[in-house]
Amino acid sequence: MKEEFSLRTVRKKIMIVSKIAGISLIASYLVATRLPLEEDVSFLLWGIFVVLLIVITDYLLGRFISDPICKICEMARRTARLDFSQPCAITSKDEFGELADNLNKMSENLQKTLEKLEKANVRLEKDVRRERKLLEERKEFTDRLSHEMKTPIGVIRAYAEGIQDETDERKRQKYSEIIISETERMGNLIETLLDLSALENGA
Repeated sequence: MKEEFSLRTVRKKIMIVSKIAGISLIASYLVATRLPLEEDVSFLLWGIFVVLLIVITDYLLGRFISDPICKICEMARRTARLDFSQPCAITSKDEFGELADNLNKMSENLQKTLEKLEKANVRLEKDVRRERKLLEERKEFTDRLSHEMKTPIGVIRAYAEGIQDETDERKRQKYSEIIISETERMGNLIETLLDLSALENGA
């Protein structure tokens, strides 16, 4: 409650300006009616003083209220456009000064967060490109491996059928050796495929 009526608050400043203006208006009228001048001249002088009082009051209220609000609105517009180039230039110790300070802190935090987000997006794009490249390489390797595995399977089948039909023991022995050799070749290809899978899983 004390802070509401502190001299640093906008409310107190407006109350002081309005009271001074009211007292000045009444005092000037009393002085103008008691001056040893003609009534028209006194009224003219009082009118000039009233106009001057209105201009001063308008200036003070503009300085205390309108100017800070305009600066805060401009700051909000720049922040909405993600323009953090200029802070809100209000240095008063009232509510507007506090609001401007909080806006500047919010703008600074938002700028830092956006910078972090941009860096994270760059890293994510690099990771996505790397993953795509790995997927393409894996597909190419798998296609090559599948093609390579067809050959020993075909050879094994052909020589296995040959063993069934062949009566010459030497040829049957040779066919068996070829089948064993192709089986070992297939085993090596499968081990290569398992190694690739282990590498991709981080083993």
